[in-house]
Amino acid sequence: MCAALALGCAEPEPEPCVSTEQFFKEAVWAPVMSQKCITCHNASGVAKNSQFVLQSSDWAGYLEANLATVERLSKLQYEGEPWILVKPTNTVEHGGGVQFERGSEEFEAFAELVERIQNPVVCPDETLSGEYFADVELLDELGTLRKAALHLAGRAPTAEEELLVAAGGMDSLVEVLDDMMHEEAFYDRLVELYNDHLLTDRYLPGTGAVDLLDSVTYPEAYWYEGIEDEAERNLARARTNEALAREALMLVPHVVRNDLPFTEILTADYTLVNPWSAQSYGAAVSFVDPNDPEEFVPATLPDRPHAGMLTSTMFLNRFPTTPTNRNRHRSRMVYKLFLATDVLALAERPIDPTSIEDFNPTRESETCTVCHANIDPIAGTLQNWDALGRYSPPEDGWYPEMFAPGFADAELPAGEKLDATGWLADQIVDDPRFAASQVHIVFEGLTGQAPLREPSDAGAPDYLGKLTAFEAQNAELQRIAEAFIESGYDLRVVVEAVVLGPYFRAADFDAPWLSTHEAEGGSPAEGADAEAIALREAELGPVGTARWLTPEMLDRKITALFGAPWQQRVGTDNFLTRFDQYRIFYGGIDSDTIVDRMTEPNGIMVNVAERMANEVACWGTARDFTRQTDQRLLFPFVDPGFEPEDGNGFEIPGVTEAIRANIQHLHWHLLGERLELDDPELDRAYGLFLEVWRDGKRGLALDEYGTGLPGSCQATRDFWSDEELPESQRITQDPNYTIRAWMAVITYMLSDYRFLHE
Repeated sequence: MCAALALGCAEPEPEPCVSTEQFFKEAVWAPVMSQKCITCHNASGVAKNSQFVLQSSDWAGYLEANLATVERLSKLQYEGEPWILVKPTNTVEHGGGVQFERGSEEFEAFAELVERIQNPVVCPDETLSGEYFADVELLDELGTLRKAALHLAGRAPTAEEELLVAAGGMDSLVEVLDDMMHEEAFYDRLVELYNDHLLTDRYLPGTGAVDLLDSVTYPEAYWYEGIEDEAERNLARARTNEALAREALMLVPHVVRNDLPFTEILTADYTLVNPWSAQSYGAAVSFVDPNDPEEFVPATLPDRPHAGMLTSTMFLNRFPTTPTNRNRHRSRMVYKLFLATDVLALAERPIDPTSIEDFNPTRESETCTVCHANIDPIAGTLQNWDALGRYSPPEDGWYPEMFAPGFADAELPAGEKLDATGWLADQIVDDPRFAASQVHIVFEGLTGQAPLREPSDAGAPDYLGKLTAFEAQNAELQRIAEAFIESGYDLRVVVEAVVLGPYFRAADFDAPWLSTHEAEGGSPAEGADAEAIALREAELGPVGTARWLTPEMLDRKITALFGAPWQQRVGTDNFLTRFDQYRIFYGGIDSDTIVDRMTEPNGIMVNVAERMANEVACWGTARDFTRQTDQRLLFPFVDPGFEPEDGNGFEIPGVTEAIRANIQHLHWHLLGERLELDDPELDRAYGLFLEVWRDGKRGLALDEYGTGLPGSCQATRDFWSDEELPESQRITQDPNYTIRAWMAVITYMLSDYRFLHE
């Protein structure tokens, strides 16, 4: 024992334990293997036939599998030295050349890894997921129910659903979610969610989809032009075009509605038509209701094979090809949409074109084959579809200078050439990445966050935090993908797992140590404390429920909570859903030139939100008071005659209690907050109500303000029927100034980030 300890000095803290797995992840995989080795040493790379094949982060358990591969190679030796050291230093001829020099930091890391493999280091209590979410507070069952109802069904939960979940907890929540996922609004939500990726709504409105049909193959494409009545003709044109534009998208609700395996979005041996598009295609099918535009049925089109979305005319046109592109763009989108793989990221490094001297670089240059060995085989399986999405097998065969048509290690069998796309579909759905890709799409649609990519800059100060965040999320998504496969590809299982998971439900952090001393009035955290805080902040950055609502989601939320959308009267402009109003300005997409949603508000979006808050409060407040008390959405506990003080300025306890109870209701109804009556948030809202009301009473007494409501804020007509309300129900006057005080409170809440985010 050192002498210092006798003087009361603290014993030095032990070095933190670093397991072999953690060392491999942080010192070898992240800075070297994930950046250099996997470029060639992957299942489809130029070194796929070597003994050293790595799994990418798209695969479950990829780190464990890659460490096992390294362990095996570390036991193979060349002249007494591990193979894993002699190859990358080119001591033994290496096709990829020298990857790092002897004595370099990378070499020392590999050498230490070999030592650790021979003498493994195991640390106690290594549970990433448990530790990662240890500080995260989740929404309770009722909070999850409310958020799920708004996201999945575009409505608020019913009183019966709330009572059921309050009594039965998680089990009852699962039951309610299952019922919710059988509602028509849920199927509409799936179409919207998948269009963010397929983008075939580009062909709406107009006749953009009809114009894509080959008039020779489909001579009845414009069948509606023979309708004499103009209004009827215009309606038929619109319905035909919409059905054609969404033929690929409608596969999603079709397979879910009919409890089919979700793999059928690619393996379906049919296309979907409704009574209007069936006439354009000349499809001989029958309908239960030939006047129902929502009824889609399977149809087999003549002289062409079917493979779900892959053979959809709209899908093929949305992701076009050219004589020089040779289906490579389509191949890239197949990887992205159905294999959870960004092939362009396989070789994210600058390329010097002057260094490429090969006669056929896409086949012979390692710089090019890293991508083309993956892209070109799938491009070849799409050879039978021309630039216009027509089935037109090439008379002279496929390009022999490209990699042979196929998928991964499998080449397209000669007998499958005319139905190569169907063969491809079968290969894709048998690949684990298909399940992962659909989990990624649902996850992004419900959380508003694209799945994390493994960080690449090992020198960044927040690198380890981001790597931990990626691993935790990747583990969660892989868990959901495995459940998806085990369910027989039931997409509802994915939706339910995301909704009940921590990324959808995360509401707060119970982590006092994240607060710096500065927040407590002291000096900022320094040294190790500051580093720990920064690391944890980087780790938890992707977690949270505060997603900026899309224009469509905000429109549904307003409609659900106010009983009407953001429009003054039915038949007038809906500001959030029309392209010529605020749909694009508020961060939406048109599926054409604007294809990425804005997830962070800018100045224009904030101004739109402020206008929305003012106008919805104006149009909705008096309207809600026209309803019977038990039918009101906003004001079930008060009436316009409820004034908080008497003529002498004394508080009226019964009325103030009712006002506070109604504000408590509004916090739950509009913001999803369950607050106690003495909560400071309620005090602030009540203070605003009281301040506006007192100012209004003063202005009325001095004839500065009139008793009449502004015209647009009056309630004289039923919104949905546009019929005039009975005289006894109309509200045009506000003699007590309470309606305008409530408008201020509603505006205040609609401007809150908790309303604009979800």
